[in-house]
Amino acid sequence: MRKSRRSSATWVRWWLGGAFGVLLVPGCGLAPDMEDIMEHPLKYEVKELTPQALEERMKQIDDNYAEPRTPGKVFLSYETSMDSISPVNGWVALWRGARACAWLAEHAEGKSKRAEHALKGIAMGREAMKKDSARVEPYYYLAMCYAQLADARQDASRDLLKEMKFRMDLACSIDEKFDFCGPHRFLGTLLAETHEYTLLGLGTLGEGLKHLKTAVQLCPDYGDNHLMYAKGLIEDGEPEEARAELEKVLACRRPPDRSAEHDEWISEATKMLRDLPAAES
Repeated sequence: MRKSRRSSATWVRWWLGGAFGVLLVPGCGLAPDMEDIMEHPLKYEVKELTPQALEERMKQIDDNYAEPRTPGKVFLSYETSMDSISPVNGWVALWRGARACAWLAEHAEGKSKRAEHALKGIAMGREAMKKDSARVEPYYYLAMCYAQLADARQDASRDLLKEMKFRMDLACSIDEKFDFCGPHRFLGTLLAETHEYTLLGLGTLGEGLKHLKTAVQLCPDYGDNHLMYAKGLIEDGEPEEARAELEKVLACRRPPDRSAEHDEWISEATKMLRDLPAAES
């Protein structure tokens, strides 16, 4: 498993590089990564399970996804999700499978394996979205899998960037507090890190900061919200405001089921505080 972790939306600058200009040149049809996505529809069998059996399966899926997470446990969560797809409980195994794939795509060894998990998650997320368009989870984990695919390939087209933003916008409109205000955290970081690329038409730094500020206001005890807001404030040339947010990271309690991530936020915030210029007296 990879030892380092990039937060849910800090993958952007990994692939906004020299090749990015080529990806922005208008052309015919879908960009290669979108063609790849469309060529990977989900193949599954609907399972004939009783409501009680499905409830037990969902518990198994969630237990295997819970801390302490390991690739083996989370892959079992994915496999059980694939083996539990049913309309009886509203197709909820689909988004659970996409959730597992998003984690696996972030933590697997090797770019090709990470991209493979991301594509599986995208297929499950798209299917979940079709089956139940009123839930937040399909849009949220679909966008996360799009992001992990871009990160694994260190490459993305304008179509893919806009698609992930569109899906996360929908997640935000359904439940902005989901996953500790994850939709605002994701959108804010995406906009803050892409605002220089005006041809994308994704949004401005100010819009990104607005999302990040909303995340810290609505979910103030989640360290990653303050960490991402601090990064946005540094991008905006506000080191002292960023310092205040980094100190809040250190003061946050460990959130449920996020122990490993919390320790990484603390470590990153501590390093960022050391690197900030000294406050003017």
